[in-house]
Amino acid sequence: MIPVYVVTGFLYAGKTSFLNAMLNRDDRSDIQTLLLQFESGEEKFHGSSDYCTSRCFSKKELEGQPDAIIKTIYKCVKNQTPDEIWIEWNGVTSFSLLQEFFLSPLLRNCRIQKVIHIADAPGLEETLGRTGNSLPEQIANSDAVILRTAQTSYGKAVYQRMRHMIKKINPGVPIFKLKDTYPENLYKRVLEKKPSPLYSFFRSLLFLAAAYFLTKPVLDQLSLSTNTIINVFLGIILQAIPFLLLGVLLSSLLQIFVPGDWIEKRFPKTLAGGMLLALVGGFCLPVCDCASIPIFRSLVRKGVPLPAAVTFMLAAPVINPVAILSTYYAFGGDLAVVAGRVGMGSFAAVVIGLSFAACPSKGQVLPTGRFDGVMCSCGCYPGTSSESGLRTKMEWFIRHAQVEFFDVGKYLIIGSFVASVFQGFGTDLFINAQNKAGNAVSAMIMMAMAFVLSLCSSSDAIVARSFSAQFSMMAIMGFLIFGPMMDIKNMLMLSAGFSKRFIIRLLVTSFFVCFAVVFLFYQLGGI
Repeated sequence: MIPVYVVTGFLYAGKTSFLNAMLNRDDRSDIQTLLLQFESGEEKFHGSSDYCTSRCFSKKELEGQPDAIIKTIYKCVKNQTPDEIWIEWNGVTSFSLLQEFFLSPLLRNCRIQKVIHIADAPGLEETLGRTGNSLPEQIANSDAVILRTAQTSYGKAVYQRMRHMIKKINPGVPIFKLKDTYPENLYKRVLEKKPSPLYSFFRSLLFLAAAYFLTKPVLDQLSLSTNTIINVFLGIILQAIPFLLLGVLLSSLLQIFVPGDWIEKRFPKTLAGGMLLALVGGFCLPVCDCASIPIFRSLVRKGVPLPAAVTFMLAAPVINPVAILSTYYAFGGDLAVVAGRVGMGSFAAVVIGLSFAACPSKGQVLPTGRFDGVMCSCGCYPGTSSESGLRTKMEWFIRHAQVEFFDVGKYLIIGSFVASVFQGFGTDLFINAQNKAGNAVSAMIMMAMAFVLSLCSSSDAIVARSFSAQFSMMAIMGFLIFGPMMDIKNMLMLSAGFSKRFIIRLLVTSFFVCFAVVFLFYQLGGI
């Protein structure tokens, strides 16, 4: 596999200067490098070694048929067999066009490893937002940003403004401040490899194992059973992972095999139609809360209206067939409890979804993430809808499922561990608190308990039934409705792709709407 490094930025940002400084280093004299330039400024690239060759494409070629450029790149790769490919990308050209090049079967052995955006802070402030979507798209897909600035008070102020703007476009991207010339260590820092999803996943497991052994003496002193915590943790994980895998597979099917324009054309245009379809989808799909979140993210990426997508995500764990059967079994075939859970859960999900229609979220709900080397993180895959090769689509499907599983999985592990620690403290605190409380406060206590315990919606009914001797039916119903919608692990899984503002609003709205629905229902007579 040949690694590909992409340098983006507006004209005169300093891309060629960066390439001259980086590719002509003494320690790169034996690395066979192919440089592909799609922009030509005042400065020219001067390779100091025979190991570095370049090929320049004109703006006219870039605006023509991409197939011709793909074939040219393929010939260069075949003839020169480079160790690395570097690309100087045009600052006013959509980044998705470059992505389309490397989706071609001819360039199957070339994979984008790093996207580096270079910008002059004052120049970026002038051009950002005035040159279309290409520049923000390049920043959003970058793995690192080099921001040049002057050593003046004005330059420092502009740098801080641009740094804040870049962080809004691409949260978490490392930004390197460049004052004059390129420092010696910048090369290694910029090209530092980011950990793979598999590495992050197992790193989370090792972290939890280390936390267990370090905190075991303290927990033993507090008379807490570490074995109980481990057993609860494994129980949550073993219940959740199969459903998470199912959700990831369904999410990947949506992303790869269902074109975004197909969903947009056929999805109901009316708000009522979208809500109804969301409820029907939630009822038909046997997914728990762990599985509904990846599907929710795919629906938002594909352009499904946010109110309908939110309704699906919140309703599916409560009203799906598995949750209905487990509730029926746990409460001894009591159809009134089953109907109450399905009815109030559906109504609460619709109300929460409508709240996002009545008052749309400010800012980006799903911030554009970094480029993953094969597909755009926003869910738009150029060439996917026109690609007829089943084998190619299956490769994308497997890669997408792998990345998303490990990306969301590490948050599931952390959330499950936190929930198991809380369960290790026992539920006596919650039970003692409700003894002196009325029904309304008891319902809130049980909803808080559902948030902390983070049970899978396929089995939470059994736990809820065990509390029926201490808590009223209203409190039990609050547990059954709010718990699958929002808990600790769900919050952490949502944080893998959604803005903090959206997550906090969703949590607060879900809590108060679920409480209001349950409270009013039982005020009117209940079950």
